Amino acid sequence: MKYLITSLIIALFSFSSCKKKELEFKFSGNIKDINSGLNIANAEIRYYTSNLGNNVEALKGNTKTDASGNYEVTIERSKFETLTVKIRKENFFNKDENYSIDDLTSSESNEINYNLSPQSWTKFIFKNASPSNSSDELKIQKVSGKTNCNECCGNETTYYYGSIDTVVYCPNDGDSYMKFYWWVNGNEQNGDENLYNAPFDTTSFTINY
Repeated sequence: MKYLITSLIIALFSFSSCKKKELEFKFSGNIKDINSGLNIANAEIRYYTSNLGNNVEALKGNTKTDASGNYEVTIERSKFETLTVKIRKENFFNKDENYSIDDLTSSESNEINYNLSPQSWTKFIFKNASPSNSSDELKIQKVSGKTNCNECCGNETTYYYGSIDTVVYCPNDGDSYMKFYWWVNGNEQNGDENLYNAPFDTTSFTINY
């Protein structure tokens, strides 16, 4: 009888341990700079769950990368349809990734590696030094460069009229180029530019007309 009770206790403990494991998701991996390949320390990673019915995100866990860019975290396996992973690091562009619950496993760690792009900027300085009238026109046509961030400038044509003295910042992925054309209506001033944006730096471009 004593042997039977002991066996039952062990079996119940084993069942409870397996059940707990099945109710958790483990995540691990590494985060690097997409250009240099260097590990990124102290990047913050947050895990949110949501359902299609209400689409309200609930924070389920968070962690940070260590000095080698590695991370490890465990979150509760609750009832959800979408897991959103949000990665934040100063001077790097944000990264958000969505996963279906069917993409994940609870039997082992979900190993996922990420690359972050360093931020850079083009600083446009536009100045109409001798405005003649309100019909003075400067046209900027941006044709390449980062567009998928909140502060990004679209790849589109922008017009500036009259007396202009302004500064416009356009973010870009570091170690890449931003191509644009510009024209001043009524004279021969124009340009075809392809500016290199160094990581974590600002490149200035001035048009005086």
